[in-house]
This record gives sequence, structure tokens and C-alpha cells, in this order.
Amino acid sequence: MRVYKSAVFALAAFTLAALPVGAQGARTVEVTPYVAVGSAGASPVGVAVTFPVTSTLSVATDVAYRRGEGPIHALSTSASLLWSLPRVGQSTPYAAAGVGLSQYGAPIFSSDGPPIGTQSDVALTVNAGGGVKMPVNEKLDLRTDARWFKSLGRQGSEQFRVAQGISFNVGKR
Repeated sequence: MRVYKSAVFALAAFTLAALPVGAQGARTVEVTPYVAVGSAGASPVGVAVTFPVTSTLSVATDVAYRRGEGPIHALSTSASLLWSLPRVGQSTPYAAAGVGLSQYGAPIFSSDGPPIGTQSDVALTVNAGGGVKMPVNEKLDLRTDARWFKSLGRQGSEQFRVAQGISFNVGKR
């Protein structure tokens, strides 16, 4: 649990360090609540906050929830770099890659074999993918994001998720 707290603190510090960047120029911070479909173990709901660094590079932090194994309500968080590709009409495609933490349930087995419970644990995850942002108006963008997630460690797993959300621009353009 100590590693989990340290990682959450580091992620929060990294996010707060990027906040002053949002005040520069015409770029704005975006908040994107989303719903998703994907493979077993993928998070179906979450929110991403994107902080622009340059005109083509952004840092996105993400917090997601899923119904975990057994009685576990699993949370995950990640920090990703988003690289905006050249526009296609009104749409802006992007590539993404990042790291994070994901909560999962590890089965606890009885002495004669069958599982008798679930123990909560945290795994380091990596992700890669991309998506597209389409402007709706001055303050809203429709965002579609497809990602592959890989949990590292003994109980490692892979998931794929396609998320759809609406990005709210915070601040003035």
C-alpha cells in the first residue's frame, strides 16, 4: 500500500507541475468524462484531464473505475503523452502512450484448491494507442480514444478499450 500512495503522490505532483502550462498562449486545459467498451477487465467509465505542453504535445492524466474481481471496486490512474498529428479536415488525430497504476483482485485459494476470496492489489500498467478529436463548438470536442493496456507483474493482464467522451475546454482560447 505504501508504493501505491507514493505513486499517487508522484502522479499528482506531475499533474500539478503541468498546470501553469495551461495558462500560456491560446491552448487550454481539457476535461473529458468518458464511457468505454472493451475486453474483460477494461474500465468502462472515467475522466481524463489534458494539459497542453506545446502545440502538438500534451500530457493527459486519467482516472477510471471498473467493477473488479470479487467485491473489489477497482480504480486505475495513468499519465500519458498525447502527440497531435496533422489535422484531417476539422478532426485532429493523435497518438498516445503512458504509464499508470491499476487496482485488481488476486484470488485467494483454500488448501483443497478452490478460490475462497479475493485480495486487492495494485499493478504497474503501460498503455499505447490513439484517437481523434472532432470540434463540436468553441468549448466542446467529441473525443474517441482506442488504447491497449498491459499490466506488469505476477498477475499481469492485457485489455483493449475504446472510449467515447466530450472534452470541455477550461479557460479561454
